[in-house]
Amino acid sequence: MIIQFLGTNAGSPNIKRNVSSIALILNDNIYEIWLFDCGEATQHQILYTSIKLNKIKKIFITHMHGDHIYGLLGLLTSRSINNSKKLLEIYGSKGIKKFIINFLRITNSYINFPLNIYEINEGEIFNNNKFRVIAFKLNHNLECYGFRIEKLNKIGHLNVKKLINDGIYPGPIYKELKLGKKFYINNKIIDGNNYIGPFIKGKNIVILGDTSPLKNNCKFLLNLDLLIHESTLDHSMYKKANLRGHSTNIQAALLAKKYFVKKLIITHFSSRYNLKDLKKMLYQCNKIFPNTKLAKDFSIFKI
Repeated sequence: MIIQFLGTNAGSPNIKRNVSSIALILNDNIYEIWLFDCGEATQHQILYTSIKLNKIKKIFITHMHGDHIYGLLGLLTSRSINNSKKLLEIYGSKGIKKFIINFLRITNSYINFPLNIYEINEGEIFNNNKFRVIAFKLNHNLECYGFRIEKLNKIGHLNVKKLINDGIYPGPIYKELKLGKKFYINNKIIDGNNYIGPFIKGKNIVILGDTSPLKNNCKFLLNLDLLIHESTLDHSMYKKANLRGHSTNIQAALLAKKYFVKKLIITHFSSRYNLKDLKKMLYQCNKIFPNTKLAKDFSIFKI
């Protein structure tokens, strides 16, 4: 899996940073892209990447503030103009369906691909036995969600050498044995489970929308390989940040440390900060949580 940031600014774009959007690129046997938020001009940002609109299969919207959704409608119509026929699924809070349908109606626009829109609550919102997504509410001044993306554990590798040593040679039976099935071969019972190595552990990611510091019942932060956390303001402005439903860089780092996260990436920065300021914010985070990275527009992180 790969994370690519398409926009890292809060509120409105500036000359260096666009507003919020994150692409999760799934490249394990399948190749598809999930977007998390779709701020204004996200489709323009995509033009500078290798991302193709018809490869975007899911869009998760954290909340209905403009810097997280104003790019959604243009992306939908452009995807249609590009003649994509593939299903697109959108997940968001109450109002997302009305927002999209009314836009299409008022502007006399249309889409020529199947579109499913889900208005979500807390809990599991997607599971295909390879990945699952869990939504949970955050502390913001509008209903806002974070998303935990779990790549589920995979069955371990089949021990081919051991099978051959036991007189069981390659063929369709290998597929059945990897499923743990039993067969009567060479006058004995062969149990596939005895030929499967340790399971391959999946990855766990959390992508947060806008939020003031999280304090209670944060079980969704356990066993994380990556936490993406907003850092709208530096810690000298924590009262202002928290009052408006946002967090500081230090608060993000303290949360990552508390829950033993493996890696933290900070994003969603106020326009008041230039790159020098952001590097200072990163330095402050690193003193608390060393494995903190700074998101920049178009930066890529492998998971």
